[in-house]
Amino acid sequence: MEDTLTAAETALAEAVVKGEWYDAGGEPVRGGLLRRMLLGGFAWPGGEPDPRGIRLRNAELRGGLDLSEVETRLPLHLVDCRTSEPVLLTGAHLSTVDLSGLVGNNVVAVEARFDRALLLMGARLRAGTADGVLNLAGASVGSVVDVSGAHLISTHPEAPAFHGNNLVTGAGVFLNRGFRAEGGGPLGTIRLSGARIGGQLNLGGAWLVNADGPTLVGDYLCTRSNLMLNQGFHAEGRHENGTLRLVGAEIGGRFAGEDGHAFAAEPRDLVLNLGQVRVAGTVQLPASFTPGLVQLDGLTYTGVPRRTELAEWLDLLAHRTSHYASQPYLQLAEAHRAAGNERDVRRIHLARQRDLLRRGHLPPGGRLWHRVAGLTVGYGYRPAVALVWWAGVVALSVLLVAGIAGPAGLAVHIGQSGRCTLVEQVGLALNTATPLVKTDMQQRCQLDAAGAGGVLVAASWVLQALAWAFVTLFVAGFTGLVRKPG
Repeated sequence: MEDTLTAAETALAEAVVKGEWYDAGGEPVRGGLLRRMLLGGFAWPGGEPDPRGIRLRNAELRGGLDLSEVETRLPLHLVDCRTSEPVLLTGAHLSTVDLSGLVGNNVVAVEARFDRALLLMGARLRAGTADGVLNLAGASVGSVVDVSGAHLISTHPEAPAFHGNNLVTGAGVFLNRGFRAEGGGPLGTIRLSGARIGGQLNLGGAWLVNADGPTLVGDYLCTRSNLMLNQGFHAEGRHENGTLRLVGAEIGGRFAGEDGHAFAAEPRDLVLNLGQVRVAGTVQLPASFTPGLVQLDGLTYTGVPRRTELAEWLDLLAHRTSHYASQPYLQLAEAHRAAGNERDVRRIHLARQRDLLRRGHLPPGGRLWHRVAGLTVGYGYRPAVALVWWAGVVALSVLLVAGIAGPAGLAVHIGQSGRCTLVEQVGLALNTATPLVKTDMQQRCQLDAAGAGGVLVAASWVLQALAWAFVTLFVAGFTGLVRKPG
């Protein structure tokens, strides 16, 4: 490197000593010079650098910027700068780094350590290398990572626009307010698997597009506060495991998806995969968030889901999940029970049992019993339905004895001639259809089993069996014996 400084570089050095900003007006500043300044081997004019650090605006970073393995306490502010080469921060130990408004290639900060903040607000980066566009894999940031308003475009078939696997931050990660990310291939546009975020993950209003894979992959992501996919959030991708995949994630606040939208290129692909996700707060997920398939098996949360009606949530579980699972229904029922909505709890369980019958793996005998339990006692949640069926049996029994056997002369006295009276005929019918209540009519009156009367006798046996069955089902439903989780 040449030791002679340009006019712009000399002015920058003087501004650093004074603790002032320097606007380069588009003039070049060598990246190698910035490295020397941060390493401590630079001869500062007129004193030592101010603790405010390097504060440079509107410069061309000639030759890129390589701060790999550099350790310094000086903050670095390179705002609205440009470069055609990568910015390399891998393994560095830095204070605040502000690259807001940077226009260039990519920023690689694998396993770098930032004691304070990392800022790339409004950056415009486009790269086609395997390192991706913004690579913070394994990095540690003491405060926020703010990439709001930035545009990150990856043209490499397998490199992400934002690589944050195992990223650790002391505060939030902001990919919002006009943030856009494109590309990434089958492994995802934004990767945050295993990341530990000390605040919220905010993608409100973000626009994510990936023609060949998912847009957000955050398996086992952990946030201390909210996950925001709201305020016009948009994601469109292509992957069988989800356009948005957050398997096993832990969200320390609420999951917010109001006014957000997500889509899958293939109708059979999952759009939103929240399998085994734990949300410490509420879930705000309207039915309009996606028209496609979702995975909610194992999702737990606090309170009743918001921004959607119960009917919409039940329709989502029944018709827009990839397969039947009982846990989402049981979680929803528990949330409504905690809120005191017992009527809604029964409604949820009925919907669960109907879905089990439609999509569950039941043996033939179990499927038949499930249908009977549904028709007779509402799967145990409407035992009064069995009493309606029993009342029908009583009515049929009265019709059989008093309406058919009586006029035909087939209801006769025992041991004496003559027909039974109407009151005796009704009593005989009640003896047949009321298993737990008996009158003495059967000792005085009976059906004549001779000839056509035998058919009526056999019919009365069938009615008696049905009466016993419906009374038994009522008792079983009332005591909860038929309420089994599916």
